[in-house]
Amino acid sequence: MSTNSVADGTVTSIAPDGGARRIGLALSGGGVRAATFHLGVLRRLAAAGALEQVSVISTVSGGSLVTAAVFAAAGMKWPSSKDFIENVYPVVRSRMTSRDLFSLEAIGWRGLAEFNIDLVRNRASVLARLLERNWGVSGTLADLPDAPHWLINTTCFETGKNWRFAKREMGDWSFGRHYAPEVALSVVAAASAAVPYVIGAMRLSLPAAGWWETDPATGKQVRSCEPPRSEVRLWDGGAYDNMGLEAITKPGKGLRHCDFLICSDASGPLVAPGRSPFAALFGHGLTSPRLFDVAGDQIRALRSRVLIADIASKTIDGVLLRMGNSVRTVDVKNNRARPVDYYDRFQTDEQATVALRHPTDLKALSIPAFDALARHGFEIADATLTTYAATGFPKSHYWEDRA
Repeated sequence: MSTNSVADGTVTSIAPDGGARRIGLALSGGGVRAATFHLGVLRRLAAAGALEQVSVISTVSGGSLVTAAVFAAAGMKWPSSKDFIENVYPVVRSRMTSRDLFSLEAIGWRGLAEFNIDLVRNRASVLARLLERNWGVSGTLADLPDAPHWLINTTCFETGKNWRFAKREMGDWSFGRHYAPEVALSVVAAASAAVPYVIGAMRLSLPAAGWWETDPATGKQVRSCEPPRSEVRLWDGGAYDNMGLEAITKPGKGLRHCDFLICSDASGPLVAPGRSPFAALFGHGLTSPRLFDVAGDQIRALRSRVLIADIASKTIDGVLLRMGNSVRTVDVKNNRARPVDYYDRFQTDEQATVALRHPTDLKALSIPAFDALARHGFEIADATLTTYAATGFPKSHYWEDRA
């Protein structure tokens, strides 16, 4: 059981050994819907003064895009809770509600000439350039701070494995790993969001030397090796694990780099069969072949069950935040009875369902839609975290008090 240390309005979660509890974040994919929900979750942590305790972040797709936007708005550092609330959140909100990230409108007539053949053969590179232009994402992996440890997840088309980027690492256990990656942050974030058959793979040229074979069980370097290819194609990390869990925890194995895990899952529900690969350009969402959608939905369901089982068995300490749940849903699942009028201060059950059904796309949100999605993330984080006393989060920060 942890306790709270309160000083100057900052709440610190205390681990059983008396040290500060290190928080790990796993931020799922799901386009701007997921990105906005995750921002609401981060705002709830900031309201508790807890962003300073984040030690590792593992992101996929929409989670990668919004984390890149946060680092960009904070000057390539992880913001303090105060800085996030006062400066970073407003900047990211403005960028996400002003211009599409990937659509015909975002590209424009000049862009059709500028991007040319890349719109057909290399749309992921177009997304990277639009990330720089519209969301202010710049710099390289080397410009990231040492802490928190940010792990950006993609899927390698050639190996079928989880190709991971960090400040001082890229690769997968099958291909090999390189420990001085010189890759633009916009390229890495775009690769993580490169939905198969829609945006398509990011083509990444690789350095000819500096590769290491690693032990798949421990990740330790075994011997230097020659890269089997000079280029890889990287898909959306959600093709392998849309919840970003594998970088932080494996079934039955505990946590890595943190003491307490917050998995923010804003994955969309399985919907009707997809449209053309060019649908995203015309505002119809990031859809893909039905078999891919069905397989991805089943993999996510299995990972969710395993995570919940590990939490229930106390193999790990953490919570799963699920988009689409209402505050009432969280209470019902935990057998907590409250007066009916208690829920008047929160979003309704219907509003939570509407949030989940927001399209998986990369278009700008209206300000009301953005605020509703962010509030949803804030409220579900609040309801879930304050339900579990061991997290050390204070009761209770309402969105109206923090808006």
